[in-house]
Amino acid sequence: MSSNIKFYGDMAEEKRTSESIQAREIAQEIIKFGVSQHQLTKIIYLLAIELEDRVLLETLSDILRPLLFKDNEKNNNNSIIVE
Repeated sequence: MSSNIKFYGDMAEEKRTSESIQAREIAQEIIKFGVSQHQLTKIIYLLAIELEDRVLLETLSDILRPLLFKDNEKNNNNSIIVE
């Protein structure tokens, strides 16, 4: 008994694989642009806050926020003038 099943369009796995390849190409373009580690972290943070998944958004932003703003906290502490 041979199968005469024909598939039209992309299957779910193919679509996900295609999207993953496209995401990797976007990431490679960002790296080619020549970004610093701070800029890369900031880009990841900015993309994270655009997520629809609230739990994932909060998890990623909670991890990245201290890394991004620790330098500002140090600078603010050092710039206080005490008379």
